[in-house]
Amino acid sequence: MKMNRFITASILAIALASPAYGGTFMFAESQEDPDIITHPIGYNGTGETLEVSVCIATDSESQSELEIPVQNAAATWTTLQPTNSNVTRSDSELGPNQFDVESVLLHELGHCIGLAHPNLGKKSEPNLTNTEQEFAMALNGSNGAYDLDAGGDGIPGSRDDVRGDDVNLNWFRIGKNDPFLYESEIDLDTYSNDKNDLPSGHTWIEIASFDVSQDLGQGSGEGVMNQGTFPQETQRKIHNEDATTLRIGMAGLDEDQGTGDDYGIQLTYGGIADDCDITIRMKDDGFGLCEIGGDPTNSPHISITSGTITLGSTSAVNWYFNSTLSGLIFRDRFEQQ
Repeated sequence: MKMNRFITASILAIALASPAYGGTFMFAESQEDPDIITHPIGYNGTGETLEVSVCIATDSESQSELEIPVQNAAATWTTLQPTNSNVTRSDSELGPNQFDVESVLLHELGHCIGLAHPNLGKKSEPNLTNTEQEFAMALNGSNGAYDLDAGGDGIPGSRDDVRGDDVNLNWFRIGKNDPFLYESEIDLDTYSNDKNDLPSGHTWIEIASFDVSQDLGQGSGEGVMNQGTFPQETQRKIHNEDATTLRIGMAGLDEDQGTGDDYGIQLTYGGIADDCDITIRMKDDGFGLCEIGGDPTNSPHISITSGTITLGSTSAVNWYFNSTLSGLIFRDRFEQQ
C-alpha cells in the first residue's frame, strides 16, 4: 500500500466504566499494514541514543502541577524497567472520582514514541461494547466486521479467542505467545505477528489485559498501552508487554538486535516551553489525546516527526496530580544532574 510522505495519526485515551485491554505500533491500523514498526522522533536508521525532549506548553493550564507527573512519566520510559504488577486499583492516594494524571501521561507518551493500543478499545470502533473493546487489536477481514468470540475461557484478549478472518496487529513471542515475558533477545528473529507462529493449541494472540493477568496468576497488572482507566487507579510503571514492543522497534531498520542500527531512548524534560519534540497541553474538554506525524521513507518503518499530547482541563476531568518525584535517574534537557 502506497503511503504519503507525511502521515498523521491521533489516539484518544478514554476513561471507561470498565477496563479496556502483545503490543502494536502507531500507524499500523490507519495504514492497514501489520508489518509497520514506528520509531521515536529523530530516528534515521543509525544506532544511537535518541534524545526526545518533552515540554509543557506555555499556554497550558496547571503548569506547575504537571511538572512532577511529566518528569516521572518521562523517566519511567527512559529507564525501561518493566514489571507485570503495575496497577493499583482504589489507590488511597486518590479520591474516589479522581483520575491520575501521571498514569494517563505515561500512556500518552507511549503513543508519542510509537506504541499503539494492544486492544481494540473505543477508538477502533465506537459501537463496540466495553467487553468487545477488550479483544486484541486487529483489522477487519474480508467480511468487513470484527469476529469476536472469547473462546472457552470467556476472557477477551486471551489465547483461545476465535477471531475468524480478522487480521492480527499484535507482536508476540514465537512459539510462546506470552505477553508477560521479558526476554534478552527481542527482535524479528524471536517475535512475530504471523498467526502461523503461534504455539499448537493457541487460536489468537494473547495480550496483557488485567483480566488475563488475573486469570494466569500474573499479579495486578496490564499493559500501560491498553486503552481505558478507572477512577482512583494508578499505573505508573510500564508492563513487560510495553517494554517488549518498544524494544522490537529499538532493533532498528534491519529488525535484528545487536547490530549497528539499534538505538536507545532518552526522554528529557524541557520545562515550560513550546519547542520540544513532544508538547503537553492541558486545556480542553476531552480526556487525553495524542497526535503525531510520521515519515514513511523507510516503509514499513515510520519515524515520528512531531508529537502533541492534549489533556482535558481540570474543569472537565477531576485530575490527581502526583507531587512526589519517582527517584528514577534521568537527564534534564537544560541541566546535567
